[in-house]
Amino acid sequence: MKSEDTLDWYPAQLPPVKIILGEALLAVGKQGRPINTRTLLDYLQVMQDKQKKRDDKVAMQTAIDVLRDNQRVNGKR
Repeated sequence: MKSEDTLDWYPAQLPPVKIILGEALLAVGKQGRPINTRTLLDYLQVMQDKQKKRDDKVAMQTAIDVLRDNQRVNGKR
């Protein structure tokens, strides 16, 4: 599933997605793991499973889809 096929981007979605990706970068860096798409995806998928109902699930899924698309387009083949 591609994010461009399933998501309508609105300017209001960008700040929460940037915050989620920024927090993921900091958390992965503090763990001492290499910062790359795979480690960020792993971290976000674990955090998505731990999300509460009131958390912004759409922004989290958007961040995951953006990373997956980035990995698909720019990943090693």
